[in-house]
Amino acid sequence: MKKLIYILSITCIAFFNVSATTILGDDDKNKPDDGKKVKVKRDDTTKFVINEENLGETPDTTQILFPSHDLYSTWDTSMAHPYNFNESFKVDSVVLTLIKDCDGAFSMPIKGLITSDFGWRRYRPHYGTDIDLNIGDQVVTAFDGMVRFAKYCQGYGNCVIIRHNNGLETVYGHLSKLMVEPGQSLTAGSILGLGGNTGRSTGPHLHFEMRYLGQALDTEDFIDYEKGELKSNEFTLRKTDVDTKYDLRALHSRHKRDVGYARKNGKGATNKYAKGRNYKIKAGDNLAKIAKRNHTTVKALCKKNGLKLSSKLKAGQRIKV
Repeated sequence: MKKLIYILSITCIAFFNVSATTILGDDDKNKPDDGKKVKVKRDDTTKFVINEENLGETPDTTQILFPSHDLYSTWDTSMAHPYNFNESFKVDSVVLTLIKDCDGAFSMPIKGLITSDFGWRRYRPHYGTDIDLNIGDQVVTAFDGMVRFAKYCQGYGNCVIIRHNNGLETVYGHLSKLMVEPGQSLTAGSILGLGGNTGRSTGPHLHFEMRYLGQALDTEDFIDYEKGELKSNEFTLRKTDVDTKYDLRALHSRHKRDVGYARKNGKGATNKYAKGRNYKIKAGDNLAKIAKRNHTTVKALCKKNGLKLSSKLKAGQRIKV
């Protein structure tokens, strides 16, 4: 009996050795452990995996697909202005290249008369430039970029916001129709919507803004609207410019403080901001410049003085502001 068991054991051992040799082969059986190479292959996630059936881990590469991903922490498609300039702008100044050799040329969003400038308007700040148009006129993007926001937004009405590679974002408000969607890449001059009168608007026009890290800038510092072209291909944005020119709420607060101080000391309000005064027109003035200088609107000037947008102004003439 013992002899029979011993013979069966030897037979089983021989069988399993043969099977292992057949499956692995002599070379595989004699190879050193290759576990390290297998591990490297399993942990390699540098390639962007398109096949959804591959359940291996893939890196988060979505952010780097968006323009200026190194400046902005998020790509927000739900909020118009989720970014805080004071928290994000850590340098004294930055040079913005508006157009590079590889970009398309600058395009005017719409050609028309400026009806309201950047600045404080009576009871609230106006962060853009209003351009006259007719409902249904085609509005185009000013620079190459990608649509970040395209939806109805209180105040703006139907609004499109495009981010550009230099960090600027352009805003197009009061549209009657949206013709783009978030994530869509556009070249300068591409149609993004049709002009309208949606949102907080008293008549058909395009509300056009330029922002950097959430901070609104005066588009007339970039664009010569009469010629329909950029003033320069580069623009230097300084932190001091924001403090003294672009931060409208801060400027308004300082103005109110200064006026209050003057009244408290019996000096009265300064003539620059006094209400109901007359303004003497100077050579080169137009309604837009006068409105901006006196913190009012072209429409208000026309109403007070019985003027039209096409009215010619004469040097020395006095109008109510």
